[in-house]
Amino acid sequence: METNAALLDLSPQSLDQDVVDPGHHPGRARPAPPARAPGPPDSAAVPVPVFVVPVGSASPHGSGTGLSPDDCPGLNGRSRATLDGAARGRLRARLPGRVSAAMAAAGHWELYGTRGLLVVACGDDARRMGFSVESVRPETSPPHTPYEVLTAHESRLAATRPAAERDRLVTRFWVRKDAALQAVGRGLSLAPERIEAGFPGDRGTVAVPGPHGIEVPVSVRNFAFSPAYEFAVAIPEPLALTPSFSYSAG
Repeated sequence: METNAALLDLSPQSLDQDVVDPGHHPGRARPAPPARAPGPPDSAAVPVPVFVVPVGSASPHGSGTGLSPDDCPGLNGRSRATLDGAARGRLRARLPGRVSAAMAAAGHWELYGTRGLLVVACGDDARRMGFSVESVRPETSPPHTPYEVLTAHESRLAATRPAAERDRLVTRFWVRKDAALQAVGRGLSLAPERIEAGFPGDRGTVAVPGPHGIEVPVSVRNFAFSPAYEFAVAIPEPLALTPSFSYSAG
């Protein structure tokens, strides 16, 4: 029995299939058709195992966990390479057995966290993707994401929303930009307000300015697994990769 934490129960209607054994998928991308607008997952795409782990009060199964909600932001952006062996062992011991086993088997893994939630992406192909997760504060709190990250178009869209929806929309735009920048290795070296991510719906293409003025198209998708968070996954086009989520402790 896994007693130290539980995986979030995600909606099968909004996410992909259950996570797969990372040992079945070597760390390389397969050839893909020419770039196209994001659509249903390609059956030939390489699945990248992604675990979503709520911590403390965010967990629907209680707060019995080795991590506190405040530990998660400090783990954001960490990877197997940036933690020494002792730190990796301590972290795995505080996560569900299923997640810990996948991390131990993977040659590479990356962490993305915000208060109360930790996302673990396993396998070498996770390096070629971008992930971003951010909590959405209640309407009475100051905006969690500064409006300065928005383009003029995005600012106009946000201004049309009721106050109760505005902060969520701004946060959604922000995680799209953050994930897209990570996917092309730019990080925050590029001003987020230069990137247009105000597309409607949950899927779209974000053009990230690259070296020598060449724009890099990145497929970005939002996953709504909890009203408390905004989460985005980005994949440079036309790579054939897709997140394969685990949405129950099973």
